[in-house]
Amino acid sequence: MKVPPSKTALIQLKNELQTIKDGRDILQQKRDILLKEILGILDDVESLRKRLNEAVVKSYNLLVKAYMEAGKDSVLKESRLTNFKGELYVYQKTFMGIPVPDVKFKLKTDKFPVSSVSESLFIDVARQSFLESLQLILELSRVEIKAWKLADELRKTVIRVNALEKYYIPEYEKNIKMIRSTLEEQEREFLYILKKIS
Repeated sequence: MKVPPSKTALIQLKNELQTIKDGRDILQQKRDILLKEILGILDDVESLRKRLNEAVVKSYNLLVKAYMEAGKDSVLKESRLTNFKGELYVYQKTFMGIPVPDVKFKLKTDKFPVSSVSESLFIDVARQSFLESLQLILELSRVEIKAWKLADELRKTVIRVNALEKYYIPEYEKNIKMIRSTLEEQEREFLYILKKIS
């Protein structure tokens, strides 16, 4: 940016530089808050993934037991009979002005047909275990979506902070230094001319 050297331009550049530095400080605070929040969410993700893996293994083990107890035909028949219905709600929440979807899922267990209670205990237990796994999958997806949204915002914030620190602030400081030295040189020349005249 080329600015003609004058005291007005110098004052304006100093004010703009201060505004840029204040903006950088705010962005650095935002970056730190986002980083702290993401690290907390990642702990939740790790915990939920562990619980989900355990729930899925348990569900499949129960399904294998149901398969062994009731037989292939009964398990297939039960899988066709059961009609799962649920409601999925997506709400927009904001975290530091960042829209983050919050997902809620409600399974309507009261809508199961009468035939969904099978003759095999393991089929019923496996069904319930898979429903619990489904709830964990939805909870994990909600938390991961939030983590990805915040991580994307963190990336943008880091880019902005770096742009301010590595380009804009040095550019302003260079122009201020150039104008200051030009004004000092003009002042020295003016004083020299005054001494010569008097």
